[in-house]
Amino acid sequence: MPPPPGFDHDLPSLGSLGSLGDEARRIVVVEVAGALDMDACPQVQARLGQALSLHDPPLVALGVGGVTSADSFGLTVLLAADRHARASGGRMVAYAAGLTLRKTLRDRALDGVLDLRPSLAEALRALRRHAGAFTL
Repeated sequence: MPPPPGFDHDLPSLGSLGSLGDEARRIVVVEVAGALDMDACPQVQARLGQALSLHDPPLVALGVGGVTSADSFGLTVLLAADRHARASGGRMVAYAAGLTLRKTLRDRALDGVLDLRPSLAEALRALRRHAGAFTL
């Protein structure tokens, strides 16, 4: 699929938005790759906003394995999405963070703020447990 008009190829790739799960639990998977910076923020924010609005409460697995760098603007978008998910009774779990992103989060004392899991499978497990708390 060709990029939309005006698309800057240096912006992060936003993988397809997909829903996983059964009728009781809906988990949306979003993948972000490339530079997570001020230029990328509008696209990433729009995609995360879409993911957060699909189900109530929102359950989002965010793939960040392809993120090559992140500045304070990009990190703010991730933190705001996480805060929105939690305020709505849902959860966002990031997975597959590479060394660069983990170091950036650690250097800014944010490594304990975002829920980071090593793989999509682990992120899905955490989100299913969270969703299960509502179906008991």
